[in-house]
Amino acid sequence: MITIRHMSAEVELVRWLLLVVAAVALILAIATALAAADPMKAPNLLPDDIGDVAKPMAPTPLRPFFPEDPPVRQLPPAEAAARLWMTLNSHRGGCITDALDGWREIRLSDDNAHWREIAIGAAYLRVGDQEQAEFHLRSARQLEPDHAIVAYFMGLLRLEQAATSRRLPDVPRSKNEWLVAYSPTEDKTEQQMLAMAELRQAIARAGDIRLDDRLLAADQQMDEPANIPRVGDLLAALGADNFVGKAHNMLFGLLLERGELADAEFQLDRAAETGIALHGYQDLATAYLEQGRNADAVRVGAKDLQINHPWLRALCERMAEMTLDSAKAIWVW
Repeated sequence: MITIRHMSAEVELVRWLLLVVAAVALILAIATALAAADPMKAPNLLPDDIGDVAKPMAPTPLRPFFPEDPPVRQLPPAEAAARLWMTLNSHRGGCITDALDGWREIRLSDDNAHWREIAIGAAYLRVGDQEQAEFHLRSARQLEPDHAIVAYFMGLLRLEQAATSRRLPDVPRSKNEWLVAYSPTEDKTEQQMLAMAELRQAIARAGDIRLDDRLLAADQQMDEPANIPRVGDLLAALGADNFVGKAHNMLFGLLLERGELADAEFQLDRAAETGIALHGYQDLATAYLEQGRNADAVRVGAKDLQINHPWLRALCERMAEMTLDSAKAIWVW
């Protein structure tokens, strides 16, 4: 008689697990024995005559790195002059994007490379990109350390930085940044002092600027070399024509704000000598009146009449003469 015993499912599962563990242990033991019996051999050395047949690997050619602009083809002189004129017209018309696109296609000679950086920096400054403007103006300063136009636009940049230093973000850029103590007045004063130093340097070095210098080299194949843009054309397009008078005028405003009225009047007089229209004498006369310097206020008012309203000054002088003549006629016995 055959007896059949029914084992529970739990006992059957335990038996299979024991079999799997035993099989894994057996495999590991066999692998260990094989590894001990046949250890890995050390790699063989290269043959002695390998130098006769081996060839060194060619080094990877260095690729030029252009952090700003890709390389451009060398334009013929006539085409380069035409594109430069178009770029200057874009500056003059306020089309800054077109102006920057134009400079990406134009390369100047090494002697004039700083003018390209100045123009690009002035373009970025006009649209309010202070970071890019400072980058290009610093590049121009590396090429020409004591350049008057570089100092002029750096002065404008410092004034823009002084104006924006008072505008703080409403929300910090990250939760880990909190404004605990900050005085925008100190930052503004520092930037204004830097601006004054730059503007004074621009005035002092103004004599080095040659407005008739060509921005591009002349070519024998060009029919009219005189059609090449000059430095004066570039300055006019950038709004830096008569930069000396404008620098004096900006220095006047900074000194007037600081209450240094005598120096402010000196700068305003120098600006008037350059022929630009000025209306700062009225503000200066008001400042003299606030300090109780009535005689100085009258004197400055007379300058304002002479410079900005010569016809009114002539009329006043004529009326004074007529009044004096009438008074003399009355007192004649």
